Amino acid sequence: MKVNYGGTVPISTVDWPGKAAVTIFFRGCPLRCPYCHNHSYLEEPNLVDLAFVKKEIEKSRPFVSSVVFSGGEPLMQAVIVPLAVFAKEQGFFVGIHTNGCYPERVGELLEKKLVDKFFVDLKAPLEDPDFYGKVAGYGKYKGVQKSPEKIVAAVSETIAKVDSSASGLELRTTLIKDFIGREADISRIVAWISKNVQKKDLNYVLQQGQPENGLQESLRERAFLEREEMLRLGALAKNYLENVRIRTKEAGEEKV
Repeated sequence: MKVNYGGTVPISTVDWPGKAAVTIFFRGCPLRCPYCHNHSYLEEPNLVDLAFVKKEIEKSRPFVSSVVFSGGEPLMQAVIVPLAVFAKEQGFFVGIHTNGCYPERVGELLEKKLVDKFFVDLKAPLEDPDFYGKVAGYGKYKGVQKSPEKIVAAVSETIAKVDSSASGLELRTTLIKDFIGREADISRIVAWISKNVQKKDLNYVLQQGQPENGLQESLRERAFLEREEMLRLGALAKNYLENVRIRTKEAGEEKV
């Protein structure tokens, strides 16, 4: 069985805040977000044996408590299931970073109790497919594999599946100045979360996008939101949700 492999971070303290993790990156993604800083994983495949990735996980065993599968989009690949089985058999907590486009695979992982926490990108207001599609690169890049309507339906279903499970859930929105991150955008997103997500321990995180390495060249010169701007948006989100955090280059993760 082959893995379309992107790379390994042997010890990470940022991919699962509060845990030391080995992070495995997968290549490939059904979206083409213009601000994506991992866009090098989106094109050329790099197929390796499943055993190679297992060894990468084993090498970090003495130093970490968890495995995070990220990308790209790890749920594109069916091999995520045996890898999650392996990680659980080794006694690791398992976390998955996902754009939410594969609710069927989320359901399979949940049914088998293989994932302790899902970190789901909530890129824009879900009730606005056209806007969500723009943020996901629809109409601009050929690599986008789903229509905006199918994207928002899949993300909604993914969140609902995790919300009704025993797995933890973090929702994350990456903010790019003058692209996604106006007060109106955040208000619509958190209002939807407040209405549709029941998990009491839900974390909602506003991430400071770093567009200088983004996929879309015209975004690379754009200034990122300052920490003070992020805190104001976090305070706005706090009107709807209990557990709100911001992540910035200046100060890391902060509770609002």
